[in-house]
Amino acid sequence: MLLAMIVMTYTGVILFLSPQGRIANWANWELLGLTKIEYTAVHSTFMVIFIIAGLLHIYYNFRPIVSYLSNQAKELVIFTKEMIVAIVVTVVFVTGTLYEMAPFNTFLSFGETAKDYWIDIYGEPPYGHAELSSLKVFIKKIKLDEKEAITNLQQAGIIFDSLDEKLIDIAKKNNKSPNDIYEIMDAESKI
Repeated sequence: MLLAMIVMTYTGVILFLSPQGRIANWANWELLGLTKIEYTAVHSTFMVIFIIAGLLHIYYNFRPIVSYLSNQAKELVIFTKEMIVAIVVTVVFVTGTLYEMAPFNTFLSFGETAKDYWIDIYGEPPYGHAELSSLKVFIKKIKLDEKEAITNLQQAGIIFDSLDEKLIDIAKKNNKSPNDIYEIMDAESKI
């Protein structure tokens, strides 16, 4: 449980501070060799491990847990002082978060500010999940001249198999981000 909690804490902090998915995918954002999608996968997997470990912990330590929750008369007391404090803290955190009360709103605003920082660094895709579009669809949606865009890619040495290939696959094949491919195709507007 401890190791799962450590991994979940690390990945949770990274996901809190990382760019939004559309920005991360558009820019090929990575930290320590992992993409946002990979951080999300690790976080989710370790959440499952944490839940299973917690259930096993309760199973294997059921008697000590019941003993801890029992009073001197050996009666089970769920609402101990400690449990009441834990419930109050949980309710305060959930309520404060959902109703955007201070200091929770400040913390969440910080997260949004961190995510906006990445937009300033990498820019935004021209439309949602643009990186998943085929080259042909992408060129059409952003209204580039197809021949000129293809010529720009070829002159830049960008390798692609067909106009039906996804922008993200072309980017990976050429060790670039989808944004890099877009900027190469749209070279005329940068002059």
